Amino acid sequence: MTDRRSHGSSRAPCGLPRQVVAVLLAAAVAAAVAAGCSRLETLSRRLDAIDDPAARRIVRDAIWAHGSKYRWADCAAIRAEVTRTEHRPGGDAATGQVWLLDPVGGRVRIETPARREVTAFDGWRLRAFRDGIEATDAAARGRAAGDVRLVSELLAMPLSLARDGRNVEYVGTRTGVGEARTWQRLTVTYEPGSGYSGQDRTVVEVRKGTDRVETVLIRWSQDPLFGRLMRVRMDDWRPADGLLVSRRWRFTPIDESGAAIGPLCRTVRIRRVEVNPAMGPQPFSRP
Repeated sequence: MTDRRSHGSSRAPCGLPRQVVAVLLAAAVAAAVAAGCSRLETLSRRLDAIDDPAARRIVRDAIWAHGSKYRWADCAAIRAEVTRTEHRPGGDAATGQVWLLDPVGGRVRIETPARREVTAFDGWRLRAFRDGIEATDAAARGRAAGDVRLVSELLAMPLSLARDGRNVEYVGTRTGVGEARTWQRLTVTYEPGSGYSGQDRTVVEVRKGTDRVETVLIRWSQDPLFGRLMRVRMDDWRPADGLLVSRRWRFTPIDESGAAIGPLCRTVRIRRVEVNPAMGPQPFSRP
């Protein structure tokens, strides 16, 4: 009797004919390549859509300085282990979180283990869960929306400047003390349908000579800002598998002139970053 498990078997270990397995593998590789090309095409289209030529150049250069257009397009997700510290008169309050971000698509997952909370945004729908049960109250959803925007806009900086639904304009430079440093300034406003208020503003300062983002001024309508002005210093930039990611964000309230009107109120420390991590099923929509 012939042993069907002989080396001459035409079947793969999974039981399928080897020809079928080869076709499936080829299809999977082709799909992965096509997905990467699609993300690159999306990013290229968004960059080309920035009307202001000076702003378009600055955003392009910044994206290359923080990785490259091709590396960002190849990044399906960034996973970050984070400590968020609120600086309060009665003492600091720290919260550990795990963030998962699709930098091109803007999809976000935020886990807060100590509170057994998960926030998921799949690009269309925002959902907040506690103990696996979806929250429906406005306060919880408001906090979730603010957290999603924080991660989507800042963790993907400067790639987030090249997204649909926003206008980016070059508004000149700011020079430091003794004219030793100069920053190119970009103003971001939001179009109807972007999901953000037309009253929201973001000003991004890009260091001339390094093309690195160093400061972001934000007036966002979401919790916890509710339209207040805030300066975010982004520093401690470190490489992460071909990308450059800021590991410390410091938030200070400011007035219309940009002067501080209070002490440092929040610090975000990114302790660990992983690019293209293994992900479970539907991480941006399920608890």
